[in-house]
Amino acid sequence: MCGAAIPSVQASDKEYAIKAGFLYNFALYGRWSSSFTERDNFVICSQDHNFIAIANRVLGDRNVKHKPITTQTISHSAASIQQCDMFFVSANTQENWPTINHQQHQNTMFIGETEHFIKQGGHIRFFLASGKIRFEISPKHLKQSGLSMSSKVLRLGRVVER
Repeated sequence: MCGAAIPSVQASDKEYAIKAGFLYNFALYGRWSSSFTERDNFVICSQDHNFIAIANRVLGDRNVKHKPITTQTISHSAASIQQCDMFFVSANTQENWPTINHQQHQNTMFIGETEHFIKQGGHIRFFLASGKIRFEISPKHLKQSGLSMSSKVLRLGRVVER
């Protein structure tokens, strides 16, 4: 396997800022089905307060398909996740990930940063390779959730089918 897993330690603000930028691009090049048109905002959620604070600073004035981006710190309850277009699972909050029934959350893109994230049903996973943040992506898991990703993004990441 290429690249090491991001350790379960507090990520730096710079690392979270870069990941927030990646999420923005995933949002621009991702395709959602019905629920996307039902919301007034594009909602990025996480249980990690630090990530949300940084994402808000980085993405606060951005739009996705003419919708302003909103960031929210939420619990991992089904009702909370339903309001999210994207849900970021940090290494600091990954202990709750296996308890989330992500298959019931159509139209929510799940992005994480722990080694087995995609094997556990996630859509996109960040990892470090040669000191740079890279990502792997599962088009199969995206499709099962009513999502898809542009081939432009797929070419930049490592496509996995797990």
